Formats: sequence, C-alpha cells, structure tokens
Amino acid sequence: MIESAVHTFTYENGEIQKVQCVKADSFEQLDFFSPRYDETSFLRLYHLYRDYIIRKYERLLGTVVLFHLPSDIKIPFPDEDETHGKIFDPLAIVTADFRKNIFLAKGEIAFRSRTSEDFYRLLKGRGALHTVRGKRNYLSILPVSHRTGFLSAENKNAVAVNGSFFLMDMLDCMSIFDHVGIPFGLKLKDGIILSPPLFNREALLVAKDGSVKIEKPSLENITVEIDGISYRHGENALFYARPRYRKTPSGGFDIIVVENRIVSIRKGGNSIIPTAGFIVHLKKEIEVRDHEVHYSGLEEYGFGIQVGNSAIVEGRKTKKFLSPFFSFFTPSQIIFPPSIYPLNYRRDRAPRIVLGANREARPILLWFEGAGKFGYEAGKESCGASLAEAAAIAEKLGLYNGVHLDGGGSAQILYEQKRLLKLSDRDPADFSQVERAIPSALCIR
Repeated sequence: MIESAVHTFTYENGEIQKVQCVKADSFEQLDFFSPRYDETSFLRLYHLYRDYIIRKYERLLGTVVLFHLPSDIKIPFPDEDETHGKIFDPLAIVTADFRKNIFLAKGEIAFRSRTSEDFYRLLKGRGALHTVRGKRNYLSILPVSHRTGFLSAENKNAVAVNGSFFLMDMLDCMSIFDHVGIPFGLKLKDGIILSPPLFNREALLVAKDGSVKIEKPSLENITVEIDGISYRHGENALFYARPRYRKTPSGGFDIIVVENRIVSIRKGGNSIIPTAGFIVHLKKEIEVRDHEVHYSGLEEYGFGIQVGNSAIVEGRKTKKFLSPFFSFFTPSQIIFPPSIYPLNYRRDRAPRIVLGANREARPILLWFEGAGKFGYEAGKESCGASLAEAAAIAEKLGLYNGVHLDGGGSAQILYEQKRLLKLSDRDPADFSQVERAIPSALCIR
C-alpha cells in the first residue's frame, strides 16, 4: 500500500512550508529508472541558464557555450591526442577540440582552427549550440549529454521522484568527460551496483533483511571488473577519484571510467580525473576490448542510494555537513567539486527531497516545496527549507533514518501521475511552472 499526504508547517516569521509525505510498505517497491531522452531538454537547459543562472550570477560568470551533438552528425576531429589519450566518447572528442581551439578575443568568440569554426557554426545552425553571456571575460565550454528527460512523461509507476545529483554547471564539468546531465553516486538494487560510490558521501543502505542504515560506502572497497578481470584498490590497481585527487600520478596506464563505461585510456598517467567518474591506474598497459565496466562488493544490500548529506541518522537530526561539499567560503577544504551545496546549513532555503525510513524500516519520501524563482509571494507559497529545517520536519513526520536526494529546481514527486505541490523553476514572463529535465529517477511500484 502507498499513502500520500500534504502537510503545511508555519515558520516563526509567518512563511509557510508545504511537504508531501509518501509512505510505502517495503524498499523492495523502490527501483531506479531513467526518463526517456527528450530533445527539448537541451533548449530547456539553455533557458535555465539564460533566464536564471546568468541573471543571478552575471557578475561572476563569463561567456558560456552550451552544446550537444545531434545523433546524425559526423565529427571531424581526431579521437586521440597527447593530453587525453584514446577517447571513446564522441561528445568528449568535440569538447577537447572546442576547449583547445575556441577562445574570446575582445569579448567575442574566436577560433584557432577553421575546422573548429565550421563545426561550431554547423551546430549553431542546427540549434544544437547556444551562448549566454555574463560580465566576466572568460569562456566556458559546456557539453550537454543526451541523458535527460522529463519525469512527467513517465506514467508507468504509482510514484516517481527525481533521484541522484547530476552534473549541471561549469564547476561540475572540469574534464572533457564531464557532461551536463551525467548522474553520479551509488545506485544499488538487489545487490547489483548500477553506479559506483563517489566523493566519500553518505548513502542510505537497506540490507536484504530490511534493516536500514546510513554509511559512507567507498570506491576503494568495491571490485571493478574490466574484460572479465577483477581490480581492487591497493591490490592490483589504484583507484583515483575526486575530491581527494585532481590528476593521476606520472607513469603507468590509466583507464578513465564514467558510471559504468570506459570513456578513455591513456599511457603515462597525469590524467585529469572526471568529476562523475574515476580512474583505474595500472602499472602496465593492457588491451581494453569491452568498454562496459561491472562492479561488485555490496551484495548484502537490496537497495542503496548516495546523493546528499544525511537529514537524520538513527533518530538524531543531522546538524551540519557530514559529507564533503565544496564551498566558495572554504574552497581549500574541498578542492575539487562537484555539487555546490547551499552555503549555510541552517539558513539557506531551497526545495528538498528526503528519502528514508521510520523505526519499522518502512520507506518514507518527502518533497519540501520551494519558493518560485520568479513571482514568489510570502505566505501563499512555500519558502523552502534549510537543511536543518528539513531535518526537523523529517523527524516530525516519522523519519528515523534519511538522506537528501537531489533538490532545487529538480525536486518533484509525481503521485498517480499528478504533481500535488509546485515546482520552483518558473518562466519569468508569467511565473508559470517549468519542469527541469533529469537523467535519473526513483519509482515506487
């Protein structure tokens, strides 16, 4: 049985917070899925940058070029170079060339290569490339994957909710293999690791006996299988990932992995580590035949997800960041992002999604409605919750263990194909709701 109810809380200053609470019987009902790719998601992303991100951070941002690759387009650039080795991902090939051959000259786009210029203009002519401009004099090339679709287009499940974090902005996309729309963090179902743990962050783990706990699973404790050969950190390989490392050491052979795919191989080390992936570093070169990677090591769990900070652990509200996140105020603490969390744990409000369980290990899903980005009226719509406020409300609604999923403009729950609360992304023209495309979601069957 699945239950859903909307609760309204009032803060001391009179602002309100609406929270949808969904309860299921067992974590066996939860599963992962990806919304079908929608071509309009690229245009929606461009509008998000144009209408909101650039408006809000205009004085911090420079010129941003967003592009994706139509499926029928022929790429004119080589798939191998000294910096990145042999590249297997077409979008990374184009990103490598654009970042090398496109620059700003007196504030305008300029080119070092005629081939790069021709391909840039081809993408622009087909509507596959857009530019937005901030006040700063620097250029960001932002590749966009074909991974995102709209949750509202899915109608097969009783409940659907956005799930994992995904690469979204310039700081996320540090290497050529980092593309907007790539999800990251542990996803596990029936003992099978669908994507690996990253960033030493907390995860909600459900054992096969139904018990629930919150721990920090490590990439260093799992097995990575490539071409039928198992690799373990510290035994026959070294695994390098952010935020601890930016590059691999000199020498050896690097296998660059994003999610469960090998995207590049490189001799000699010194490879930039992808934000949404990691690198298997070997002493000697090997031949790589199959680009698919398999993981093992968490077979005792029936479900697991790793996204944001915990909200409540064993009945105790989380009062600070227990997982590493980048902050502009303390950049030396976390050298290499992604996913910049709100700067103040107790004060900064936003839409939130929390997934957890009560004392009886019954799944509970919470959507904290957030303030509209345009046209917000205090007392009529929710103002959003800080992480501390979300933890306090989660406790009131019965959570005993819980972690944050992806919040912000992505936050929504579809219950019986209906949205009971409002999205925070809005059209600046009429303040109507705008759904954000996402690559990864959870459903309750």
